[in-house]
Amino acid sequence: MNEFAKRVKNLREAMQNSNLDAYLVVNADPHLSEYLSDYYKVKDYLSGFKGSVGTLLFTQKEAYLWVDGRYWLQAEKELEGSGIVLQKQDKENTFQNWLKKNLDKNQILGCDFAVLNLALKKELENFCTLKHCDLIATLWENRPSLPKVQIYAHEKEYYSLSTKEKIALVREKMRELGAENHLISSLDDIAYLTNLRGGDVEYNPVFLSHLLIKQSEVLLFVDEGKIAHFLRLELENEGIILKPYESVIDELKNLENTTLLIEPSKMTALLIESLNSSVKLVEEINPSTYLKAIKSAKEISHIERAMIEDGVALCRFFAWLQEALVRGESIDEVDIDIKITEFRARSEYYVSNSFATIAAFKANGAFPHYKASKENCLKIEGDGFLLIDSGAQYKNGTTDITRVVPVGKLEKEQIHDYTLVLKAHIAISRAIFPKDIAMPLLDSITRMPLWEEQLDYIHGTGHGVGYFLNVHEGPQVLSYFAPVLEKMKAKEGMLTSIEPGIYKVGKWGVRLENLVINTKVKNPKNSSFGEFLYFRPVTLCPFELSCIDITLLDEKEKKWLNAYHKEVREKLAPYLKDDFKALKWLEDRTQTI
Repeated sequence: MNEFAKRVKNLREAMQNSNLDAYLVVNADPHLSEYLSDYYKVKDYLSGFKGSVGTLLFTQKEAYLWVDGRYWLQAEKELEGSGIVLQKQDKENTFQNWLKKNLDKNQILGCDFAVLNLALKKELENFCTLKHCDLIATLWENRPSLPKVQIYAHEKEYYSLSTKEKIALVREKMRELGAENHLISSLDDIAYLTNLRGGDVEYNPVFLSHLLIKQSEVLLFVDEGKIAHFLRLELENEGIILKPYESVIDELKNLENTTLLIEPSKMTALLIESLNSSVKLVEEINPSTYLKAIKSAKEISHIERAMIEDGVALCRFFAWLQEALVRGESIDEVDIDIKITEFRARSEYYVSNSFATIAAFKANGAFPHYKASKENCLKIEGDGFLLIDSGAQYKNGTTDITRVVPVGKLEKEQIHDYTLVLKAHIAISRAIFPKDIAMPLLDSITRMPLWEEQLDYIHGTGHGVGYFLNVHEGPQVLSYFAPVLEKMKAKEGMLTSIEPGIYKVGKWGVRLENLVINTKVKNPKNSSFGEFLYFRPVTLCPFELSCIDITLLDEKEKKWLNAYHKEVREKLAPYLKDDFKALKWLEDRTQTI
């Protein structure tokens, strides 16, 4: 029995002692963050599966992990010996549907309400009895402690609005919605509103906290030991009162005969259950969601500068990689991660990576979210595709880019696949669309070149990106898997990724990703039909001309590619004058076709 099977056995004993029929483990923290501090990685602790998503469900006889198609191959490997069965999650096969079919109202499902989002709690209550219980606290020996990274101010030169101005805009929306108070637990919203940054969550410059906006005061619940005295004074000047992190529940209990604005999908059940019955909930999207999703002209200008920093670093990295491979140096997938980070870290604006670098060679590229380790990684040798998905947090912007590097000799099928993915990328990049269209509806434009050859990929085409914040940021998403919701309307100034791909198990993976800004069409042809937008690329890095079958590109596609490469060359070349090898690498890949 391996260590994870033992942990499942111990959990089942705890379930019996608590009279539970089933126990649910959601991959979350009290702020419903995408990336978790080690303290909250309960899924990893129980199962051994290290993917960034996944839901565990236990009964006395069964143990299941639901995870989407990005992680099926990884999960099959990492669950071996645990006794936990992989459930390949899709629209039909979900843990909610399993519970609906297998539990009834008389059976008790245990879950830690401190990390259970309110919207999910309401859904689960339709088909079973829910009970708040944290079984892990007593089972997890030597559990990591909560992070205590110092909080710091985002420099004023990088943002457009002060905290007072942002809070005023939120209060204006609160009045429209009839809410006297507003509780926020999502860390990116709090960091945005307070113009603060931290390091409590890996890759995301945020800090563990809650924010309660009242009519006359703003309370920030945070570990006060993380905030220096001078910063505390600055926050007081901005109208922010500091409270101990753990005191948020007591403060909520004190609310009476009032209204409270929350976003149910970003709020945990435990917090809301602290309220007394006289508090009326106003359930709407957090006003700060739109404020931070729609980048200002000043923020866009800074983002463009961050993209130059990133593009220069990438040119130097790829030039180094090309030369190192020619020299026959021993390089593996982990070395790629280390080296690309090293080049980015030379920038004065660099803070950290924005997610775990994916450096996947040959068949590993078929894992969309592959993570290499020194114990189990491939050497970059022989023939094949090297897929590199990476990004950084700069003080002036967040980056996310995927490129595929040819190593050795390529097969015709590889060149064909690369070209199809490029065609898909260009298709959506060339699209013009109405302002306020639901962005999931645009996904089919991307996939058309692949669908014509009965090919597809099992992840979304794009996600919103924060401004020196979370690399995955709502509300917009480019994915036909996503529901079409009011909050996903296309607005000018949104920053979004475009990342189509082809994945062939046992062979290779191709994904090509740029970040783009929703930009208003200049000189509209028919203004009577309203405003139209297009996706303006801000990522600056060439595609690999040697991987493209030019005969598969039409004239409009060639025109787009040539224009993009011309812009990349013109913006990056002046910063590479002191690096002949990097400049030559750039010039070779931005030739007109």
